[in-house]
Amino acid sequence: MIQARAVEGRWRRLRWWADAALIAILLGIPWISIAGEPLVWLDIPARKFHVFGLVIVPQELYFLWLLLAGLALALFLFSALLGRLWCGWACPQTVFTDVFAAAARFIQNWRGPRPPAHVAAWRQLATHAVWLVASVVIGFHVVGYFVPPRTLLERLSHGPAGPAFGFLAAATLLAYLDFAWVRQTFCKYLCPYARFQGVLLDRDSLVIGYDTRRGEPRGKKGTTTGDCVDCGLCVQVCPTGIDIRNGLQLECIACTQCIDACDGVMAQLGRKRGLIDYRSWVNLQGLGKARLLRPRVAAYGVLLALVVGAFGIALGERVPIGLRVLHNAESLTTRAADGRLGNAFTLRVENRDRVERRLRLRLEDSEFDLVAGMNPLVVGPTSAVEARVFVMAPADWEPEQTALRFVLEREDDPDTRVEDESSFLVRGGHHEDDDD
Repeated sequence: MIQARAVEGRWRRLRWWADAALIAILLGIPWISIAGEPLVWLDIPARKFHVFGLVIVPQELYFLWLLLAGLALALFLFSALLGRLWCGWACPQTVFTDVFAAAARFIQNWRGPRPPAHVAAWRQLATHAVWLVASVVIGFHVVGYFVPPRTLLERLSHGPAGPAFGFLAAATLLAYLDFAWVRQTFCKYLCPYARFQGVLLDRDSLVIGYDTRRGEPRGKKGTTTGDCVDCGLCVQVCPTGIDIRNGLQLECIACTQCIDACDGVMAQLGRKRGLIDYRSWVNLQGLGKARLLRPRVAAYGVLLALVVGAFGIALGERVPIGLRVLHNAESLTTRAADGRLGNAFTLRVENRDRVERRLRLRLEDSEFDLVAGMNPLVVGPTSAVEARVFVMAPADWEPEQTALRFVLEREDDPDTRVEDESSFLVRGGHHEDDDD
């Protein structure tokens, strides 16, 4: 059931701490709230994305694109410097696979690095039961990024019905199949990052490598001059089954298990550890030390700084209210009791703040009158309302198309304002009742 041999060592201990930290972050984020709103909430039905206090609406998707671009460039930068650090230390695929494998080793009573010759049926059933429970927990928190966990629990308390239960069942099944069965097969054949890592790495990138100058020619102790005794442990502990002595391969996920296995053998033989270790190609070839600053790293760093700067500027200039003005097609032109012409408009007013706001409407530099049933409008946090308003023309106005500029501003801060333009129209260029 578990193909890779278990290993212990300094890197394995560090990775357990990294696994624990990442799991705490991934499972904890959906439960954290800011001013009553989840820290991260991808509210698809309402078309709003709550990300670390920022509420992104469809008109502001450039924020989301900047976030994704920044994360991608950060991955490129760290890959150029530290190789596949993401794969071995931060990828949920690797982290949860570690946890599932460790749970199986504990339940099946492994006494050493190798699995027992025979595993009782009840232990196998218990292993899958624990895996299934863990998959439910993972699936619940995956759905929790789209439906707040407390809301999800309330919906599930009414029984296994509705889309929430369907999404939870699908996420649970996917997690079980992935972490219990697929595992590093995903890394070998499905993960796109493994395919383009060669474009990101260069001769100075830090990767897990085998020191051929020291290790070759390999053979049993006392028979060759190389330090590698060809024990094969580095292959046995590798979750993707590669031989790191053949050089860097796209299947390598930088899990460091081969380092710990080799270091253990070197310690038993009284030899210096580090035959397999984090190194750059130039170091492995004896060409000198790796350069930290180089064109590739500088380019990624500059691009990342530009994206972060653009995000900061956009965030600083962001107006947390929105206004969209549309003509009311059902009653485009009306006539008031005093004989004046009027246009009906439908306004969509948005409050993107996390607190309730009073927003006032007005016309900018216009002789026309704005008639609204309620002004200012009270709009709840991260909410939107529709308002019907009329714009009345002056009594001496000659029917023609006239530009109108609608202004929406916070009552307590008029400098926070947004505008939208429309036109005062008369059908056919004359009064609607001229034909009567």
